[in-house]
Amino acid sequence: MSPSVASSSKGIGMGGQILGDRYQVERQLGKKAGRWTLKAQDIQTDSPVILKVLFLDDGLNATDLRLFKREVDALKLLNHEATPRYLSYFEMEMPTQDQVMVLVQSYVDGVSLETYLGQSRTFSETEIVAIAQAALEILDALHSHEPPIIHRDIRPSNLLLQPGLPVATAKVCLVDFGTVKALSASTTAITMIGTDGYLPPEQSAGRVLAISDLYSLGATLAEALTGKSPLTMRAQGLRIRFEEFADVTPDFAAWLKKLLAPSLDKRWQSAQAALTALKQLG
Repeated sequence: MSPSVASSSKGIGMGGQILGDRYQVERQLGKKAGRWTLKAQDIQTDSPVILKVLFLDDGLNATDLRLFKREVDALKLLNHEATPRYLSYFEMEMPTQDQVMVLVQSYVDGVSLETYLGQSRTFSETEIVAIAQAALEILDALHSHEPPIIHRDIRPSNLLLQPGLPVATAKVCLVDFGTVKALSASTTAITMIGTDGYLPPEQSAGRVLAISDLYSLGATLAEALTGKSPLTMRAQGLRIRFEEFADVTPDFAAWLKKLLAPSLDKRWQSAQAALTALKQLG
């Protein structure tokens, strides 16, 4: 363990500290109970990385540990240019005897849709179509794994434009695989995980399928199109009535409605099917 690690309990979020004798912390990006997300610099390769840190203390619950291990396993499987790459994993002991698990992944530099929405910037139908096509190509690759890799938490903060606007020249990236699950056809029962407003009805009820990601993507696109939270556009029957707040063509509205269908049998049945139909809109 590097002597430059701070001695205060859970005090690894401050810049300048080194973890694993290799990764110099620059700043904290996120913090939940017992979990940290840090941006750091790999001092061996001089490249930016993301550190996901999990504290193995008495406050750790089984779900957090399970999700952390799944994220490690999923990133090892992923080899997509528009998602984070697995770089390393290690365990270490802090000076206060706190045990931590650390996942190291590549840093995806970009601007999230959430950031633009926070600046009151919405997206045109043309821009949404481009974002949707790129996102569906990523999901098709994830869902084509055996078993399929389900993201389970697609929302504006997890879709990035790299390096940023304009959309026409940006690369769309999907990040934050902290709720990912590799799902076999015979195991669809899960703990309810995700973000309210973007969760499809079946996921809210504790069941998830590959096409559950399609609904979450649809809710994200509807918000990017209108600037309104999906919860504020949700009508009786759980349908998100985005068309009341956006000027879109009938064909695209019909396509997005099918992405957002609350009923599984009325939703696009795969990312590939949704992508093919979108490309045919012309």
